[in-house]
Amino acid sequence: MSNLNELIHQAVAERNISEIHSLIKNNEFILLSTAPDGEEEHEGAFIAEIDGMEALMVFTSNEVAKQFVDESNDSVSPEEEIDGIIIEGEALLDYLPEQYAILLDAECDSALIIETELMLQVKNFSQDKDGNDEEE
Repeated sequence: MSNLNELIHQAVAERNISEIHSLIKNNEFILLSTAPDGEEEHEGAFIAEIDGMEALMVFTSNEVAKQFVDESNDSVSPEEEIDGIIIEGEALLDYLPEQYAILLDAECDSALIIETELMLQVKNFSQDKDGNDEEE
């Protein structure tokens, strides 16, 4: 388990919105996407459905993302290639659709689901009642 993963686990267990927001905003993450071999256009980031909830698959490091890819080769068509995309945490918070959860470090012993309601609270943490971003 990476240090970032451990810190996020602890903050989620404590339901510490401020800490979760800070940990996500101030770090980089890896998203995975597939594209047909030799083509530039990606089909979008990996999404998992968990108990009827859509969750964006997010990885805390290249090593964890590579481990996931290596273990899931059977579920990917040979005509597709999987690419890792680095995303800044602030962009992750800005662009994550409101109805999505996050599945952190999927298929690892330290995998974590940050459910939709909690992610919505985290996304909205830095906004004041007028909808403007506060200075941090």
